Amino acid sequence: MLVSLIAGIFIFSLPLNEWVGLLDMNNPANIPVLKFMQITQSLSMFVIPPMVFGWFMMRNPVEYLTLNKRFDNRLILAVVLLAVAILPVINLLGLWNESMKLPEFLSGIENWMKKTEDQAALLTTAFLTVNSFPGYLVNVLMVVLIPALGEEFFFRGVLQKIFQRWFVNPHIAIIFVAIIFSAFHFQFYGFLPRVVLGLVFGYLFYWSGNIWYPVIAHAINNFIPVSLTYFFREKFDPAELDQVGTGPDSWLWALPAILLSIAVITYFYKISKSQPTNNSIEQ
Repeated sequence: MLVSLIAGIFIFSLPLNEWVGLLDMNNPANIPVLKFMQITQSLSMFVIPPMVFGWFMMRNPVEYLTLNKRFDNRLILAVVLLAVAILPVINLLGLWNESMKLPEFLSGIENWMKKTEDQAALLTTAFLTVNSFPGYLVNVLMVVLIPALGEEFFFRGVLQKIFQRWFVNPHIAIIFVAIIFSAFHFQFYGFLPRVVLGLVFGYLFYWSGNIWYPVIAHAINNFIPVSLTYFFREKFDPAELDQVGTGPDSWLWALPAILLSIAVITYFYKISKSQPTNNSIEQ
């Protein structure tokens, strides 16, 4: 991260004392610098450490992270369908989460949480609002590819394995890591839906023993809002993308989405269990 900061100073010719003002979203000149830092820090925090950890554990990060596992086309199709089908469910959970009210004596914490959430929404809007296809591709790299790879390598490929050895019970490990995964984003009004996503990603990895399935699901989950805001920018506000599939008739979307998601998850589980190399994530 220090190297990326030093590199940013030279690349953008920005003195160190001016980096403090980069969070001013009203200045368009700040956005490329913030995107550069987002990309480089995501690489340094999530992508590189699991590779190094895998080398220390097995002298082979590819094998440790199960990057050499073969795909099953049936499971890939199930993952894609699940990532799309579960979206209304996740967004409905997000609306419930946003309606959360803390007791009066915790009003200070609640105000801080709302302020943090508002800042995150401003940053998301600034990042996703682009008017060129190259800008869209940068967002795909920054918001879709690197987080899907890095966060799944880190949370499922490393932490889930560690906690599974500690707790012995894999289900406790999956739940624990899902909570950490959600908390790490520091978006408290999206805590519940991210926990559910973390559970889904965790079980996809546990049942299949293949990190690529949660990576694909994670990538699709991030790809949808990035693409909607670029190709349908007049209809989709980046700050309101967590409301896609919700509204006055939310249950008309959520109920069939829940049933379809359960069916796809069941199918994924049965196919995974029928394969001889499944569930081998206890290194």
